[in-house]
Amino acid sequence: MGWGSRPSASRGALPPRPPPLLLLLLLLLPPPPTQALAPRISLPLGSKERPFLRFGAENVSNYTALLLSRDGRTLYVGAREALFALNSSASFLPGGTYQELLWSADAERKQQCSFKGKDPQRDCQNYIKILLPLNSTHLFTCGTAAFSPLCTYINVESFTLAQDEVGHILLEDGKGRCPFDPNFKSTALVVDGELYTGTVSSFQGNDPAISRSHSLRPTKTESSLNWLQDPAFVASAYIPESLGSLQGDDDKIYFFFSETGQEFEFFENTIVSRIARICKGDEGGERVLQQRWTSFLKAQLLCSRPDDGFPFNVLQDVFTLSPSPQDWHDTLFYGVFTSQWHRGTTEGSAICVFTMRDVQNAFNGLYKEVNRETQQWYTVTHAVPTPRPGACITNSARERRISSSLQLPDRVLNFLKDHFLMDGQVRSQLLLLQPRARYQRVAVHRVRGLHRTYDVLFLGTGDGRLHKAVDVGSRVHIIEELQIFPPGQPVQSLLLDTGKGLLYAASYSGVVQVPVANCSLYQSCGDCVLARDPYCAWSRSRCRHISLYQPETASRPWIQDIEGANTMDLCNASSPGSRSSVLTGEKRCEQVYFQPNTVNTLACPLLSNLATRLWLHNDLPVNASASCRVLPTGDLLLVGSQQELGVFQCWSLEEGFRQLVACYDPKVVEDVVPDRADRSGSVPVIISTSRVSAPAGSKASWGVDKSYWTEFLVMCVLFVFAVVLLILFFLYRHRAGMKVFLKQGECASVHPKTRPVALPPETRPLNGVGPPSTPLDHRGYQALSDSSPAPRVFTESEKRPLSIQDSFVEVSPVCPRPRVRLGSEIRDSVV
Repeated sequence: MGWGSRPSASRGALPPRPPPLLLLLLLLLPPPPTQALAPRISLPLGSKERPFLRFGAENVSNYTALLLSRDGRTLYVGAREALFALNSSASFLPGGTYQELLWSADAERKQQCSFKGKDPQRDCQNYIKILLPLNSTHLFTCGTAAFSPLCTYINVESFTLAQDEVGHILLEDGKGRCPFDPNFKSTALVVDGELYTGTVSSFQGNDPAISRSHSLRPTKTESSLNWLQDPAFVASAYIPESLGSLQGDDDKIYFFFSETGQEFEFFENTIVSRIARICKGDEGGERVLQQRWTSFLKAQLLCSRPDDGFPFNVLQDVFTLSPSPQDWHDTLFYGVFTSQWHRGTTEGSAICVFTMRDVQNAFNGLYKEVNRETQQWYTVTHAVPTPRPGACITNSARERRISSSLQLPDRVLNFLKDHFLMDGQVRSQLLLLQPRARYQRVAVHRVRGLHRTYDVLFLGTGDGRLHKAVDVGSRVHIIEELQIFPPGQPVQSLLLDTGKGLLYAASYSGVVQVPVANCSLYQSCGDCVLARDPYCAWSRSRCRHISLYQPETASRPWIQDIEGANTMDLCNASSPGSRSSVLTGEKRCEQVYFQPNTVNTLACPLLSNLATRLWLHNDLPVNASASCRVLPTGDLLLVGSQQELGVFQCWSLEEGFRQLVACYDPKVVEDVVPDRADRSGSVPVIISTSRVSAPAGSKASWGVDKSYWTEFLVMCVLFVFAVVLLILFFLYRHRAGMKVFLKQGECASVHPKTRPVALPPETRPLNGVGPPSTPLDHRGYQALSDSSPAPRVFTESEKRPLSIQDSFVEVSPVCPRPRVRLGSEIRDSVV
């Protein structure tokens, strides 16, 4: 199926929160299997049906940072020890020109990096992690610089590193702005010339911070208060909430990351996805929290399966979709989530969307506080100080003559120190659940269709694929799947150019430029409608891009149905009994020739993965017979014979739409002359055939050109497995007899039978001393203690008087023969 269903509840509805014990049981139990959503179209790397352009410089790798100029003409790219300025039209063409700026770490930094135990070739390089527009003339960029991060400026006009009056390159310390390790995630954005970053500030990576620099009021999080717990930052967003605010609210910056959740005391090392908020006008405190955020609050982002509540708790990427600055209330946050309890081939992904209303409700709710002795978190139910801790300066605060965070009371700031975590969760709406694909990046484009707007999602996977999906309200449809990078290279960055309809994707080996749609791929009305692509609509005799639609000049109405895809009414599809294809004109049957008694295949390529094939032979369905059979791949296996074969047609069936894909008119000839041509002058098609020794219809005809080696190995393995099971079953049924047999063998090995020396029975000694003077009356263990006529030296144990307490008879668990214990000695009984 190409559709993913989700609950019909409106966004923002809060399902009941499961109790902690139930959540623990859900995490311990294996998740139930989820059906994978198949893309309608899958195209391999280098496919001609969906062309795209690629850029890659020689000896340069790790293309991670992407930035598009305001006019969309230039794409700035940050890679390992190099930056590029690409013309969006010419640089991606073969032989296209581009600008390159080399920025490598100096030899001293590389030597220090290697001395600290890092890999010289992998770690001790300069990886560009930040590339942002600073103003109209300069860009701001930061790199790891061999585990000693640096920042600098780029002149946009000349595309060179900025220099001072003396001619030296302007370099700044990147600590607190850029991570040391290139594998660490970080985020940054510039708002009114001020840089907001979320990253780690130490070489070991154990000092995370959300900070503001390039400002007269530098501010950061307080590390001693444990506001952040080993976070992995993935995105940040600026929301101008002051526009149209009746309360006089301030603009806010949101940070998205995953960290260790300390509030889950019943489960160690639980990863939690977070959203943190700070106010743009925050200047820190006057006496308490000096140069520290006085508005830092964070809440949990919850993305889970609706049926059983299984959580996807690891945040991979977030895309902020805002219609306009004035409509910031309608902002949506699209997040890519995975689960820490999914590993290996079973690892899946989930796409969840969060509304701005839900985010505000969480930050306006109750606080959590921690008990310092027990380290347990509780909900704060008592009254909190005023103004509200963590809130921006609003009209209510200004009425109390508080116009800046520097004027906030100490009791408010002291309360915020320990109450930075919100009790409420930001719940989401699950859009897409893909159990077999690991999504890593997401970009969303709001497209205006013929009837309404749609959100089109572009999803980059960990194996170099790109999925395009559309949200149609209650379900998600994956339109197409493109292999844009080799399978071993994940998509590291996505950037949309909505003006030109282009999508840029970056990976280890290069950058690709992919058009958001290729409507010419759909050759019929049914394919165009069934694609459910908001970019495409059917007009007259072809599928066209929606940007070309002009209602005032269109002579015929354009056709598009994203929700229903009603091809029966819109395209007037024909029945499968007709030989004409649907709305594509009469498809001419292709004449093919092959020799008698040969096995041939007739191909039936389908564009859609959701369609099924229907083979017709002379307008009747093909049934498995000795002369033809439909293979699992959908092709028709045909055996040539001396009789007339007829006409074979292959139809594509998808949601009531029927379309003729291929038509063949095979002919059986004895000898095919290469220069033979029909009256029209066209050369007949010769199908590659394989000669068989048996006549058509025999069993040998099915084995030509096919190896059964795999089936043979499988049967051998199954046979050996069956024999082993039979042996185990036999041993289990006769386990009692085997135990007796093994015990007898053990007894024989412990007490071997030896032939005694042939002596008269009456002279055979009983105790090894000599024949007794009178026959002994054997009375168990007491008979062995009778004195003999010959003198004997007794041991210490034999001198002691025998009694029931210090002598007894025991039976060996290995051999049932009784043994006699006399004091500290053990002898075999003669009884």
